[in-house]
Amino acid sequence: MDLDSTASWELSSFSKWTSFGILTVVVLYLSLMRMHFNTVRPGLAMRQERERNALEDKYKNAHDRRSHFVHHLAWAKQRGESREELEAIKKKIVAVDSEIDTVEKDIGALYKRHGVRAQAKDS
Repeated sequence: MDLDSTASWELSSFSKWTSFGILTVVVLYLSLMRMHFNTVRPGLAMRQERERNALEDKYKNAHDRRSHFVHHLAWAKQRGESREELEAIKKKIVAVDSEIDTVEKDIGALYKRHGVRAQAKDS
C-alpha cells in the first residue's frame, strides 16, 4: 500500500512538472512570436516577412540602379557627351528617385499596418 501511494505521488509529481514545462514552452513561444512578428500565427508572420523582403529588394534594386545612373552621368560628363544624352540620363535618375519614394511609402505603410515603429532617418 505504501509503495503504491509513493508511485502515485511520483507519477503525479512528474505529470505536474511535465505540464508546467509544456506550458512554459508554449507561453515562451507565443511571447516571442508576438514580440518579434507582432502576431502569434506563423503563417501570417511568414507572409508578412515575404512581403517585407520583396519591398526591401525593390528598394535595394532601385538604389543600385540609381547609383549606376549617377555613375554613368558622371562618366558621360567626363567624356563630353551631348547635352541630350546627359538630359536623358538625368530623366532616368528622376524616374528612379520617384520609384524609390513610392517604395519608401509602401514600406512605411507596411510597417504601420504590421504595427512596427519606423526607424528615424539619419540626417
